[in-house]
Amino acid sequence: MADAMSVLSVGALEQVATGELPQEPIMQCVQIKPMASQNGNERYRVVMNDSRNFIQGMLGQQSNHVIHDGKLKKGSICRLLSYQRNFVKDKHILIILELDVLEEYGEPEKLGTPIALEQAGKQEEAPQDVKPQPGNIGGDGFYGNKQQQVQPQQQQQQQQQQQRSMAMRTNGASGGSRGNIHPIEAITPYAHRWTIKARVTHKGEIKHWHNKNGEGKLFSVTFLDESGEIRATGFNDAVDNFYELLQKDQVYYVSNPCRVQLAKKQFSNVNHDYELTFERDTNIEKAEGDEGVPQVTYSFTTIEGLQSVDKDQNIDIIGVLQDVGEVSEIVSKTTSKPYSKRELTLVDDTGYNVRLTIWGKTAE
Repeated sequence: MADAMSVLSVGALEQVATGELPQEPIMQCVQIKPMASQNGNERYRVVMNDSRNFIQGMLGQQSNHVIHDGKLKKGSICRLLSYQRNFVKDKHILIILELDVLEEYGEPEKLGTPIALEQAGKQEEAPQDVKPQPGNIGGDGFYGNKQQQVQPQQQQQQQQQQQRSMAMRTNGASGGSRGNIHPIEAITPYAHRWTIKARVTHKGEIKHWHNKNGEGKLFSVTFLDESGEIRATGFNDAVDNFYELLQKDQVYYVSNPCRVQLAKKQFSNVNHDYELTFERDTNIEKAEGDEGVPQVTYSFTTIEGLQSVDKDQNIDIIGVLQDVGEVSEIVSKTTSKPYSKRELTLVDDTGYNVRLTIWGKTAE
């Protein structure tokens, strides 16, 4: 079997720690764990090793197939084709969007004696007669999981490192390069500073409300990048600030402050555990280029396959319109408002058909 150690990109993670992203580095996957996730979205946490350091990471949902197909296993040697760096709770996190498992190298035991990436800088500062101990390769400590307690001096060093990292990212954004774009799929309440580059795939109308607590207005948009999609909502002042700026099919840079909270699935069919709420100071800029930002993403199934789809799961179907029903009107029991409704029948090459109900202006 080929020598796995000889192909590892030794030192690649040290470059990641300084803000560089080596092109297609080769690393070893030394741990795979499923992540607890809201709304049934399947996610996996991984630990990657370059023989000198290790780093915790998250596998993008579009790459889950390497686990489903049995290719990615503990010990696998992988080439990272597309990835991003994040900084969460004083730790570097790798977001792996696309990878290639080099199956010819098998699944060897842990290569080298790697230490946690956060300890690399401490080793350089340690006295010559003191040998720092290797870090513990574990799956905890990010995305809401329990962290081990750190000593005050270590915590101070990590905070200083984080501040340097944040300053570097801020300078990069102001310079126009924005080299550290954050993938939408990795947005959580624990990511404190981020910028996404995303396309507006949906823009809703301005809605007004009146209740006992007052009145107001809101609108929502859906952002899409190569890693996924997320819903964002603006209220009151944010409507005035951003509604005309954000246009469907255009690409924007969006940076926090922007509140991240659990998605309200009853109001949205967007496939993300979280959603955004624009703040007054949220930074939104139109991007000059849209290279690498997809127009749309699909999750196709056949009509026959609907029998195995979970309730409330979002899917896409291609079918032939077999029947168009008449427009009818129903009155909401809660609001007493009338709504237009129409029923369609779709059929595909599996021989099955399904009824589709459309509402409002779409039905008309």
